Amino acid sequence: MKNKEEMLKTFKENISINKIFTDESTIDIPKDRSDFISYVEFIKYFSDLKTITKHNVIIGINFTYGWMPTIFDFRSNDIELVTNILNKAKLGKIPHENELEILRKCFNNSLVGTSKLLHFINPNIFAIWDSRVFRYLTNQEPHSYRLDNCKSYLDYLEFLKYLTEQLEYNRIHNSIIKKIGYEMTKFRTVELIMYLKGSKDNSLIK
Repeated sequence: MKNKEEMLKTFKENISINKIFTDESTIDIPKDRSDFISYVEFIKYFSDLKTITKHNVIIGINFTYGWMPTIFDFRSNDIELVTNILNKAKLGKIPHENELEILRKCFNNSLVGTSKLLHFINPNIFAIWDSRVFRYLTNQEPHSYRLDNCKSYLDYLEFLKYLTEQLEYNRIHNSIIKKIGYEMTKFRTVELIMYLKGSKDNSLIK
């Protein structure tokens, strides 16, 4: 796997703000999709919590896996440690690589599932990471050893910060919100573009 500088370079070489702008203009979003309907409720569940408890972690990871093709299975008993990391994430602290590994190992050994839960907990600083996003960013096939690399996910978050802080992104962000019909963070709108354009199914593309 490439080191941080190489991965960020790859992202920046493959994806420009102009590409994001062009790709967004080709997307048609049906507002009645079940994942779009459930999204706001998942976000609300964690935003309404002052503190995340073991109870909330169990409920949250199980509804998160409603968006996954596999059945959820806890792979470790480090729930207290996991809950502590997630509470810090809720307050705005991005986990270190070793902390992401702890989360990933607990949550079905899946960084994809972990990224979704982190996004539902704090959508301002975490974005969903999956095979479609990886394909869009790298033009490579998303084998598991690539998807489950925590360094790559952290690089991805840094790249999204770089993209969404550009003034031109405001126009793209507002366009996606208008299409879907409710407010979202910039990390969600840019990830959604990558998700839809990284699919091999072009049903949502004009």
